[in-house]
Amino acid sequence: MTRSWVFGVALVLAGCGPHYTIPNYETNEIEKVISSGRSPQGCIENLKEDAKELRVDVRLVDVQHLPSSGPISWIYSNSYTCTGKVYNK
Repeated sequence: MTRSWVFGVALVLAGCGPHYTIPNYETNEIEKVISSGRSPQGCIENLKEDAKELRVDVRLVDVQHLPSSGPISWIYSNSYTCTGKVYNK
């Protein structure tokens, strides 16, 4: 019971934010990669990891801070979103 509780807390604290791609519909290739993190540096690191998994090179285009809504939502949400444009495969 304790082990599953610890796993659940770790999963919530890890955050489940946006990690997705935007395709170029003309070429059907990945154009942008979107990642999230708890800090600007964490967001950029997650973007690099996502790009590495997708086997593409990205250039950071935008970092946005999305304020959390609610008294304790900051605990389980990633408030920074990074956008990277694919420039080389």
